[in-house]
Amino acid sequence: MQSSSSFSLSTLVQYAFFAVVVYVLAGAPLSNIVSESNAGGGTGVGGAGGNVAQEKIDSLVVPERDLKCVEHMYKGVHILSREPLVVYIEGFLGEEEAKHVVRVSEPNFKPSTIWTAGQETLNTKIRHSEKAQLPRDQTVKCIEDRARRFQGWRPYVFVEKLWAQRYGTGGHYTYHYDWSTATKNSGRVSSFMVYLEANCTGGGTHFPRLPHPSTTSNESDWCRFIECPSPSTKADVEDPLREGVIFKPVAGNAVYWENMRSDGSGYKESWHAGLPVESGTKIGLNIWNWLQVGYVPPTEGGDEMKT
Repeated sequence: MQSSSSFSLSTLVQYAFFAVVVYVLAGAPLSNIVSESNAGGGTGVGGAGGNVAQEKIDSLVVPERDLKCVEHMYKGVHILSREPLVVYIEGFLGEEEAKHVVRVSEPNFKPSTIWTAGQETLNTKIRHSEKAQLPRDQTVKCIEDRARRFQGWRPYVFVEKLWAQRYGTGGHYTYHYDWSTATKNSGRVSSFMVYLEANCTGGGTHFPRLPHPSTTSNESDWCRFIECPSPSTKADVEDPLREGVIFKPVAGNAVYWENMRSDGSGYKESWHAGLPVESGTKIGLNIWNWLQVGYVPPTEGGDEMKT
């Protein structure tokens, strides 16, 4: 993989500019960290978290009580940070599972969009990729179940229907939060970035506000999974990509992180980007997890879901 420092200064300046644009378009979420306002609004479904849009409810996966999945063993689970919780998972997907997800995604890829003030638009300067919602076959349902199990079956946390993302050369998604309207009762509480295919250089997942392991632990152990400065690189070289942590795309592996505290405030450390792919193709799987306190799926017959 080529070093991230190979980006030109002009590219970095342009990338930083669009990060600011995304921040503003997202409604300056840092100003909403301690907000208790309703995240749904409009006509929706009630619960302890207030109204939530029916569109959001429709995007949530209702766990199947009788779902049968083969027991899955991870190759390794490594904690990068405890506050916020950030975990690197080796072998979150098996090789055949990753290939299956790519295969069922292929017919459904379409240009990725962004949302601004309720309007869906294309802006490849901010987000340049293709997306595909996965058909919920047995394999996909078991991946959803695995994501929920990994988090300990947290009450009122639902996996959102899964989306694959494909990035060709130049593909990227500039800096953003997965939470933007977090409250203590509702919001995208956590995320997984799963790498399905990584036949590329570049394309790492950058968290500029997370501490690099070199400041907290044995860096060499982490260099299998994250970008580490070359010994020949001068420490005083000014390079924005030297800040924080860049996870390398490795097929089958995943990064899990929490977006929100229990009081509903969002972690500023979860600010992240999909860096530009320099060559080749990267395909990722987004697993977003939505908190809706008090929501009981109607298919459960009005009985509170056991967790």
